Amino acid sequence: MNGSIEEVFAKKKRLKIMTHVVAGYPDLETSQNLILAMAEAGADMIEVQIPFTDPLADGPTIMAANHKALQNGLTPKLCLKMIEEIRDEVKLPLLFMTYANLAYTLGLERFVSESAACGVSGLIIPDLPFDERGYDDYYFWLKECNLVGIQVLSAGLSLSRLKKILKRAEGFIYITLRVGVTGARNGMEIKSVDFIDRVKAYTDLPLAAGFGISSVEQITNLIGKVDMAVVGSHLINLFNSGGKENVQNFIKETNQAIEQVS
Repeated sequence: MNGSIEEVFAKKKRLKIMTHVVAGYPDLETSQNLILAMAEAGADMIEVQIPFTDPLADGPTIMAANHKALQNGLTPKLCLKMIEEIRDEVKLPLLFMTYANLAYTLGLERFVSESAACGVSGLIIPDLPFDERGYDDYYFWLKECNLVGIQVLSAGLSLSRLKKILKRAEGFIYITLRVGVTGARNGMEIKSVDFIDRVKAYTDLPLAAGFGISSVEQITNLIGKVDMAVVGSHLINLFNSGGKENVQNFIKETNQAIEQVS
């Protein structure tokens, strides 16, 4: 496998960028090429979403991309095959993001083992609570297959629950910059910034922040607060308006701005 989550954060201590791709949007070949283009442009990690019929954590942009991909006949099997085909070309960690219903439908053992076999480094399942029945099985198979399970946290979480989740956390912590669904927005909620500081007090794991990032300025404002910014809906909007070159330009511009500020 090329690269690892640990290696990404061990490199030069600058703010990292994780980009988001919906597999199969607008079609399978294009999404595959977009992953390669993002890696070439300087993304540090790429989150590849396996489309689901009811992506409850996603706003209208990513939801529409999910529905389009499913209309195209995209299946989990095709997602696995897509990653397997490009794994050797992408020298950075790829992570699958999807929802618990899909993972349970496939079977946790099968989903985790087949994800590992195709070459991803970790899994993000935002609607799988750490104390849900079956979570122990999920973590058992993650460890068996040498995959990392990323925890997604939002402001409003009680301190006792936060501590329990952090005991099982690995890789990095994904913090949502607002409570609700994804989608490009302006500004950052104060309570989310306070929550970042709260999480820092109880873990040494790297922190990633996403949900609503829509500008280079928003990303550079995260320098010193978190270790990685996650950009999703905004990149889909950029792609829709100007293709993969538009996406690449944003990633390059962002990295240049980070270097200048750091």
